[in-house]
Amino acid sequence: MLDNLLALHSGLWTANRLYQPQTHCRPSGFALLDEKLEGGWPESGVVEFQLACFGVGELRLVLPAIATALKNSELTLFACPPGDVNPVALCQAGIDLDKVVVLASSSDASLWCVEQALKSGCCRTAVLWGDALSVTQARRLQLAATENDCLLFMITHKKSVQGLPVSCRLALTPSDSGIAINVVKRRGLPVQPFTLTMPAMYTEHHWSSKAHPISERKTPPQVLGSSPSEQQHLPVPNNVVSLFR
Repeated sequence: MLDNLLALHSGLWTANRLYQPQTHCRPSGFALLDEKLEGGWPESGVVEFQLACFGVGELRLVLPAIATALKNSELTLFACPPGDVNPVALCQAGIDLDKVVVLASSSDASLWCVEQALKSGCCRTAVLWGDALSVTQARRLQLAATENDCLLFMITHKKSVQGLPVSCRLALTPSDSGIAINVVKRRGLPVQPFTLTMPAMYTEHHWSSKAHPISERKTPPQVLGSSPSEQQHLPVPNNVVSLFR
């Protein structure tokens, strides 16, 4: 009876209207993360990662979503990475290197470049490392991303303003088995902190000092042109330590 009465008066607000689950999401490639976020990453907007330091596995966390988006997109952008983005790992994640743009510039210039890339419509996914965004910067990037159906992963090791206008914010901490995730902000109900298990990417053979001395590990010149199957037999370059766990 009460439900019928409420249905007749659409102007009345009830508490059960407070939460509406997301209807459009991008699968993250991790079943547990998709479950916690009720479908995966937001379809568009800014997703902020807060880290104690770079290199805790944050790039591995977004590679599956990037690889999926590239199937229907022209480019993906990596802006201001703290180390060399490893082409071997990108290939193993199923990412076409011909569609990858790596931007190395000053912080202020990179923000402008990323905003223009989002507005251009040439990419659906971008990753930006840098300092915490200001409210104005976050609003501009959020607007550019949402209006052009893009998803920007903003990775910072500094705490941002709590009221920052972003679609989602996660605090990431390395753990023995993978990454401990605290969902600080999202559209929907609160999520309890959880740990996402991430298996090792390389066997002990790759890291053996006898098989591949660290001082001699270099990316072969054929890496950018070789197929993903061939990449599995290549020595792992040094920069894999900083961006991939």
